[in-house]
Amino acid sequence: MITLRDRNSGEPMYLQIYSQLKEEIQEGRLKAGDKLLSKRKMAESLNVSVNTVETAYGQLLSEGFIEARPKSGYYVSQIEEFNFENKKKAPESASKKEEKENGIRINFSTDGVDYEHFPYNTWRKLMKNCFNEYNPRVLRSAPPEGDYELRKAIAAHVYRARGVNCAPEQIIIGAGMDNLINTVSGILGTDYKITMEYPVYYEAYSFIKALGHSVDLIPVDERGIKTDLLPDDSERVVYVTPSHQFPLGFTMPAGRRVKLLKWAYAEENRYIIEDDYDSEFRYNSKPIPSVQSIDIKGRVIYMGTFSKTIAPSVRISFMVLPEELLKFYDEKYTKFSSAVSVLEQNILTAFINEGHYERHLNRMRKLYGEKRNVLLNELKQLGGKIKINGENAGHYFALKLLNGLTEEEMIRLAEAEGVKVYPISKYFVNEVPPKYMSTVLIGYAELSEKEITEGIGILKRVWGL
Repeated sequence: MITLRDRNSGEPMYLQIYSQLKEEIQEGRLKAGDKLLSKRKMAESLNVSVNTVETAYGQLLSEGFIEARPKSGYYVSQIEEFNFENKKKAPESASKKEEKENGIRINFSTDGVDYEHFPYNTWRKLMKNCFNEYNPRVLRSAPPEGDYELRKAIAAHVYRARGVNCAPEQIIIGAGMDNLINTVSGILGTDYKITMEYPVYYEAYSFIKALGHSVDLIPVDERGIKTDLLPDDSERVVYVTPSHQFPLGFTMPAGRRVKLLKWAYAEENRYIIEDDYDSEFRYNSKPIPSVQSIDIKGRVIYMGTFSKTIAPSVRISFMVLPEELLKFYDEKYTKFSSAVSVLEQNILTAFINEGHYERHLNRMRKLYGEKRNVLLNELKQLGGKIKINGENAGHYFALKLLNGLTEEEMIRLAEAEGVKVYPISKYFVNEVPPKYMSTVLIGYAELSEKEITEGIGILKRVWGL
C-alpha cells in the first residue's frame, strides 16, 4: 500500500510515491504484469494532484520499472532477476555528504532552484522528440556560435522580456558564464583592463584575474556602481549586474544607466558587460529594461543564462555581441566548435519555441514570490532588529543584524543548529566596510515554505532576536 510518510518532511511528494512503488517492485510485492492504479485514482487515494502522480510514474517509466500500454494504463515491467537487496548505494555528492556530516538540515542556498517543480515530463518529452532518427543534426557538431535555431529563439525571447535589440547572428551560445567571459577576453585581448563592482561577484572576479587582466574595483551605492569614479582611459571594460547587483541586490535606476553609457561613449574601445543573470524574477514591479536596450552605439555586451531560470545543470548561457566585436569573433573562433551539445541546444530551442519556457517562468515567479512572502513575513516581526537589502528580485537577499553579533558568530550559531547561511565577506576582497558587517546572504528558492518558517524560527532563537 502506497502512503505519504510525511507531507511536511520537505521530501517532494512525487519522490515519496516513486520510492515506495520502486521498492514494492524490487522486493517482489508488485510483480511483472501487475496493473497500477490510474494516475487519477492514485491521486485521489493519496489526496495529491494528478501532476504529482504523473511525475512519479514518469520517473518509474524512464527507469524501466513500469511500462505504459495504450488505452490500458501502467503495468509493472518484466525485470530480469537481480539482487536488489544487496545493491550498492550510489555515492553521495560531496556537497550533500558535507552537509550531512555538518548536520545541515536547512540550507538557505543562494544558488538553488525549486527542484520539485522542474517540468520533468515536458523536458523528457522534448528530449525524446529531439533525439531520434528524423533529426540527424543532433549527432553533428554545432558551429562555435551555437545552433542558429536556438540563437533565433533567444533573440526573440530577450527582445520581449528585456528589450534587447539584436539579430540572431549577434548571439553566441556558451557553457556557463565563465565560458563566455573567456571568449570576450579572447576577442579583446588581455591588454584590456576590467573594472568591476565592489563588493564583487567573486567567481567572475577570480576568473577574470586568472585570464591575466588587470582588475579595478569601484564601490556601489544604493543605485549601483559609482559612475563618477570610473577610470578615464580607453581599452577598458566595466562588468556590472544592474538588474540585481550581486551580492547586495540593488537595482541600477535609469539615470545611473545613462551615465554608465555616456562614460562608454566618451572614448573609443570602452565596453560594458551587462550580466543579467537573474533579471527574470522581480516581485514588486515589472522587469526593468536592460542597459543594452538603450545602447545606441554598440558598447554593451549583454550576457544571460538559463541556469537560474531552469536549473543549474542546464549549463547554457548566451551573450549578445555588438556588431563591431562580432567581426573579431568571426576572425578568431570560426575553427572551434560549440561548447554545448547539439542535443541540449535542440531541447532548449523546443522548450522556448513551444511556449514551455514562458509558462515555466510564470509558474516560478508565482512560486518564488510566495516563498519570499513567507520569509519576509517571518522577518517583519523583528522590526528594527534587522535590515534587509535586495529583497525585490532574484532568489536571495542580504540580511544585516543590528544586535552586535558578528558575521562569523551568525554563521557559527546557525550551523550549530543545522541551518546554513552565507557570508557576505567573501565578496569583499579587502576588509568589510562597517556598513556591511554582521551581514549574511539568505536564499529561499530550493526550500519549502515549512523549511523557511522552521529555519527562520531557529535563526531568531540562536541569534537572540
